[in-house]
Amino acid sequence: MTTLLALDPGRTTGASLWKYSDTEPLECTWHGQIMYGVKGFILYMLDHVDPDIVVAEQFVLDGRTPNPDVTPLKIEGAMMAHYDPDFTLIAFQRNNFKKHVSNELLKAHDLYWKGEQHAMDSARHALAFMKVNKHMPTLQKYFSDNEETPG
Repeated sequence: MTTLLALDPGRTTGASLWKYSDTEPLECTWHGQIMYGVKGFILYMLDHVDPDIVVAEQFVLDGRTPNPDVTPLKIEGAMMAHYDPDFTLIAFQRNNFKKHVSNELLKAHDLYWKGEQHAMDSARHALAFMKVNKHMPTLQKYFSDNEETPG
C-alpha cells in the first residue's frame, strides 16, 4: 500500500492521511487540524508521519493580499528539508485544484468533517491529485457519478 499525506498548510494546517494501491482506491485513515503554524507542523507531523507521497497546496504570492501570511511557505520549506526526495514524492498544487472536489462529493463519501474546513481542504487536495493522475480505482469510487470524470 502507498501512503499519501495531504496538506492544506497554514496557521491551522489541515492534514489527512490516506492509503491506496494499484487496485484499491484512496481511503482516508486519519484526518485533523494542526494548530500553531510551522512549529505545530514540525512537532506533530514530521515526527509522526512517514508518507510515500505528500500532496500540499502551494503558497503563491499573487499580489491580492497586502500583507500575506507566509506560514504556508515556511511549512513548505520544513517539508522539503525533512522528507528525503529519494523516498518521498512531494507534489504541490495550486489552490484551484480543490474545485475538483465538491462538498457534495465529500458528504457522499463521509469525508465532510464539520468544523474541520482545513482538514476537508486537505481531502480535496488528495482526491484532486488522484483525479488528475487518473488513478482508476479512485476515479471509479469517488467520481463515477460525477460528470467531471475524465474519459
